[in-house]
Amino acid sequence: MPDDLADEFGEYAHEELLQALVLRLLTSADLDELCDDADLPQLTHDDGLPVTITSARTYRDAGVLTLDRGVWLELSDGSVFGLTVQISRRPRSEVTLRRR
Repeated sequence: MPDDLADEFGEYAHEELLQALVLRLLTSADLDELCDDADLPQLTHDDGLPVTITSARTYRDAGVLTLDRGVWLELSDGSVFGLTVQISRRPRSEVTLRRR
């Protein structure tokens, strides 16, 4: 594994990559645009304005004495969602990281 990628993603590359990917996907556009792209209904406030993601951050521990990683999303309607990246099996052979 190249040293710069090993430093960036560490020993748990699968978890780190999936965590970064989820964060990127959920913050790449406004929530209403993401819903449109996925052909899902939009969340809206009472006044008809779309609910937005006000904060998104990664975490390294789900708070339940595990090493699970994930993403916390805070929405403009006051709700908070935790999306956990849980690995149930590791690869059987060596996996390397590379940038395209």
